[in-house]
Amino acid sequence: MPERKIESTMEALARRAGGELAGSAVDVIAAIPEEEIWLAGLKSEQTRRAYRRDAAHFVETLGIESFEELRQVTHKHVIAWRRRMTDIECLQNSTVRRRLSALSSLFTHLVERDPHVHLNPARDVERPNVNRKEGSTLAFSPEQARALLDAPDAETLAGQRNRALLSVGLQCGLRRAEIAHLTLSSGRQNRPVVGR
Repeated sequence: MPERKIESTMEALARRAGGELAGSAVDVIAAIPEEEIWLAGLKSEQTRRAYRRDAAHFVETLGIESFEELRQVTHKHVIAWRRRMTDIECLQNSTVRRRLSALSSLFTHLVERDPHVHLNPARDVERPNVNRKEGSTLAFSPEQARALLDAPDAETLAGQRNRALLSVGLQCGLRRAEIAHLTLSSGRQNRPVVGR
């Protein structure tokens, strides 16, 4: 069941019906696999994409071809997958940890909502250690950050806006997509601003 099989059931049903949803709305909603509902419940689009890829990697690696087979996964399957990622694929600890978190999240959802799944087989699988004190993401030096902030023309309104966005991104460590979707209501004010 590669990633293409985990695609939206709503879209698949719409295509089968020639663009219009077949059956009643209740039938359509009932046909949505819990795996899709799980992904829809994740807040970040990037997390949804990563978790979708991670789940697809799991089912491809184990040769799982149906949601019924996915629901029969055991602790041993997850351990074998982890070993493959660490010993054969030689993936970074952070990638293995994220993939195990994705799988555990999926099975936590299934345990809560699917009467055929009783245990989360990924829950007690040991996850590799990740250095949390020092990030592996490259950071700007103070000189690079200053050059970036000074690049927009401070004399124009667009330049002032761009400097403000760059400043927020640099100070908060936001992703490009997060910066692009900022609105005035995105910020939270913890204390009153005193005018000068």
